[in-house]
Amino acid sequence: MDAGFDEVGGYRLVRELGRGGFGSVHLGEAADGSRAAVKLLHTGPGVDPRFAEMFAREVEAARRISPFCVAQVLDADPHADRPWIASEYIEGRTLMAEIEAEGPRRGADLQRLAISTATALTAIHRAGVAHRDLKPENIMMAPDGPRVIDFGIARAFEETAVFTATSRIGTLHYMAPERLDDSLHLTTAVDVFAWGAVMVYAASGRHAFSGRTQTAVIKRILVEEPDCSAVPGELRGLVVRCLEKDPERRPTAHGVLDALLGQSAGGGGAGTDVDDSMERGSTAVTRIVGPEGVGPERTLLETRRETAEPERAAGADPATAGPEEAETVGPRRVEPERAVTAKPDRPPRSSPVPEPSPGPSASPPFRFAGRLHRTLEELAETMHAHGSASERVFGDADRRSLLAAWVIEDLQDPRVERSLFRTRPVDPALAVAGFVAQVRPDLPPRYRTRDMGLSALRERAVRERAGAADPVGLVPEVLDVMAEYDCRDPDHSCAPGDGCVEYRSLVEDVRFARSAYADAIAPYVRWQNSAGLGRTSGPAERVADPEFVLAALAPEAWQRGVAEDRASVDESWWSGLPPLLPPSAPLRERLVRGMVIRRLCRLLRELSAQYAQLGSSVDRLEGYVHEHSEAQDRKARGRGARAGLGAVLSLGGLVLVGGLVLGGLVASVETGLLAGMIVAAFGFVAYRALGDIIIGPVAEAPVGAEDPFPSVSGHRAKVARAHAAIADVTGRLAALERLRAQVPRPDLAEPSYSDGGREHAGERRSGVGADGPERR
Repeated sequence: MDAGFDEVGGYRLVRELGRGGFGSVHLGEAADGSRAAVKLLHTGPGVDPRFAEMFAREVEAARRISPFCVAQVLDADPHADRPWIASEYIEGRTLMAEIEAEGPRRGADLQRLAISTATALTAIHRAGVAHRDLKPENIMMAPDGPRVIDFGIARAFEETAVFTATSRIGTLHYMAPERLDDSLHLTTAVDVFAWGAVMVYAASGRHAFSGRTQTAVIKRILVEEPDCSAVPGELRGLVVRCLEKDPERRPTAHGVLDALLGQSAGGGGAGTDVDDSMERGSTAVTRIVGPEGVGPERTLLETRRETAEPERAAGADPATAGPEEAETVGPRRVEPERAVTAKPDRPPRSSPVPEPSPGPSASPPFRFAGRLHRTLEELAETMHAHGSASERVFGDADRRSLLAAWVIEDLQDPRVERSLFRTRPVDPALAVAGFVAQVRPDLPPRYRTRDMGLSALRERAVRERAGAADPVGLVPEVLDVMAEYDCRDPDHSCAPGDGCVEYRSLVEDVRFARSAYADAIAPYVRWQNSAGLGRTSGPAERVADPEFVLAALAPEAWQRGVAEDRASVDESWWSGLPPLLPPSAPLRERLVRGMVIRRLCRLLRELSAQYAQLGSSVDRLEGYVHEHSEAQDRKARGRGARAGLGAVLSLGGLVLVGGLVLGGLVASVETGLLAGMIVAAFGFVAYRALGDIIIGPVAEAPVGAEDPFPSVSGHRAKVARAHAAIADVTGRLAALERLRAQVPRPDLAEPSYSDGGREHAGERRSGVGADGPERR
């Protein structure tokens, strides 16, 4: 019992009857003692707001279904916190439980089951409802005959994805191919397919599409024929038609019931009328088959048509045929909107036919992007137009194995490389492009929606120079595949079916340059590593494939960029740079040399900038020391001048006082001494007061210089620190000068290219031939 739910909609929940993907089913008892099967639906806080409205519409439609052969809907509340639906409670076991307990059904029992379930489906479809989950567990074997249950809720769940993001509504063994292919438009044909699978299970106890794994089952449903060997001959043809891969080739539920009733009445037109039975709600359609052993052994008109001898099926004339033959080849009643007609290129499977000749008509179709494909060419074109969906096919093991089975086993087509199917591709988009290139090279080359034609790539390379780089797909592995598409450049002489020679030549140039670059840059990488310069830039920096490709696509513009890089390096460092190659050099050689120059320039620019910065630091420190020394000298000279001034003033005062004493102008010696002290004090005051005016202030710091050592006090300490810094910077400058002298200078003697661009001796050629012109 679900926690917190003892009563729902006036029904007391007595016990749980079962639990499934949609919810839990309980035996409910109303106040008057009547019983119902109450289903509590699985919903959560993130439920789609459309679910309640759609569920309400489905319930309303289900109420209109004629009550015979189904469990009638009694009540429902789509807007409850836990939506629920109550339907007629049916005593008995499910069809699955009966088959497991008693074994497959035979004869009239099987025919009664077929007619009852087909009648139920016809009633359900007439009400505008698709069951979408018809299976043996949803068929109750009631005392008054089989009843179909659990309809009216699947669509609301499936179209709003209530319970999981990736669930498919239904049980795998009874799912139509269009359900597995994520078709956006599902019809009632999915129920007819499920009905056919149910009949196979009822007749044999086995699934029509069995397998040890889910993948195997899906593969059989999509591309293999059902196992109908245990279905009696009178039903087999109809069941096989219901299990058609193409929903348009299946009969409607009404057409199935027509076929069953038309023969069960004896073929003479005295049978129960389906439309009349639907209007009256009669259950006569479920009782027209007597007990086992009564009636003709072979009864179905459909089976007679499909098992007729080849010559009769091919061209019997109704005017000259006997009564039975005329009936066999005559028209049969089908629903007007979807008449089922036999196609001339596909004979009925149950009729003996000649061994099929190789070709698309002898193989089952492959469903992709909502349509059936009978040839590889058709499938390749659709995959080319639906890139994302195609990538999902190659990226998913189950879908890839289904495609492999269709190509290898059914079509036996040798054009497609088998390695595309064996393992999950690292790049599904590239696998799609390879598949299309092998089957339809006439289509324009495309990779992840991008145009990969040579002209389009050259335009992308020009945009990269303008700062709008788009590196997607610009790697040799992708370009190899693109080169297999037919050449679309009117200026090229490439033959259809041979790919583009110019394209291949470009890819080979890129591959050669990428390989040769590793050897050419190696001495510079060793120099960079031994010097401890790091590996984030310069020669040690990895060059991505798109950079080689873009350079090869727009070589002139790229070469100008190389020259600009070289010019940006200080001339004092040029001795370590290899020279530029002339435009007459082969493209691949220019790529290698240019890539070496560009990477080396990045590092040399950094080293040059460091050298300039260190030189500036030395100049600044030396200027500071010089200024500081001059300031100290000025300070010492000022103090000496001040002391001299005070001494002169004091001495003059003493001489004056002494003269006064000697001249008798001072009364006593003591008075003279006192006057001398006063004069000396006057001299000191004059020294202090008049020194700045007469001599000038004493400088305490370098004039106009910023102190680089503000935390250091004292002239001597500051100067000592400055001298130490100068020694350190000078050592680093010397190290950079040694690095500059150690830059490798490999033997890059330039070969002669005066022959108009032909490669020099020893160089491998590729592309258009030994005497062809090189691209520039």
